[in-house]
Order: sequence, then C-alpha cells, then structure tokens
Amino acid sequence: MNEMIKRLYRAKLVPALLSIGFGIALIIARQSAMEVIVKIAAGFLIACGIGCVLMYLFSPVRDSMQFLVGGFMALIGFLAWFNSGFVVDLFPIFTGIALVLNGMSNMATLSNPGFSSGRTLTVIFSVLMIAGGLFILFRPAAVEGMLMVYIGICYVINGIFDLILLRQAKEVLMN
Repeated sequence: MNEMIKRLYRAKLVPALLSIGFGIALIIARQSAMEVIVKIAAGFLIACGIGCVLMYLFSPVRDSMQFLVGGFMALIGFLAWFNSGFVVDLFPIFTGIALVLNGMSNMATLSNPGFSSGRTLTVIFSVLMIAGGLFILFRPAAVEGMLMVYIGICYVINGIFDLILLRQAKEVLMN
C-alpha cells in the first residue's frame, strides 16, 4: 500500500505543477501560448519520427513498422507545425474530454482505502472538473472570447486538486 502511494505521489506531482503552470500561461497569453505549445509538441513529433526512420535505416534488424510509425509521426508533426491554428482550435475539445476523464478518475479515488479524509473536497472538485469539461465540450461558443482563460482556470484548479490528493496520500503514508 505504501509503495502504491509513493508511486502515485511521484506520478502526480510533476503533472500537477505543469497543469498549474500551463493554466497560468493560458490565462495570461491565451492564443500565443497555445501556438507555442503546439509548435513544441510538433517539433517533438518531428524529431521522434525522424529518429525512428533513422533507427530503421541504420539498424541491423529492420522493422518496417518502425519506419511507418516514424514516417507517420513526422508527417503529423509537420502538419501540426504548419497548421498550428487548426490544432489550437481542436484543443478545447480535447481539453473537455481530458477534464471529464480526470474528474471521473478522481472520483474513483474515493474507493481506495485510506482516502477517507477529504471525501467532500474530492467530490466537489471532481464534480467541478466533470462539469467544466462538459461545459467546454457542449458550449464552447458561449464562452468563445474567454475560452482559453476558462480552460486555464480549469487547469489551475486541476493542478491544485492533484496537489491536495498528493497531500492526502502523504498523510496516509505517514500513518
């Protein structure tokens, strides 16, 4: 049980802090922050794709799937790089889905033994995440001007909630 909580702590700390930082960047520099992030992700895809193709070409044992996956990753990376505005437009949909899934995942922590403290807070934040995600998915036009700020706020809340879960996990570990 203690090892499981330690793994949870290690797995959620960095994403929680990144979520808060990403949310603050979205609140401050909405569109440009998203385009920069898309370009960074596209660059990683291009680099990984080219790396897979090079590994295929210079490897003594050739796997054609590695070549196909590398080419596909590089192609997706180039498309995202040159169409970053389109990818940014898709971001709210993916964010809505991610927030709903994260809220449902956080609700699932209620069934874990040892997380009896903070159940009300867990339920409140989980419901907020699910509601926020559904609102983004089904009514993006209603908040078009404020959408990135709203998404940024959701990411900040999500990061704070994950830090609260980590604190609870640490309390369980201490007991």
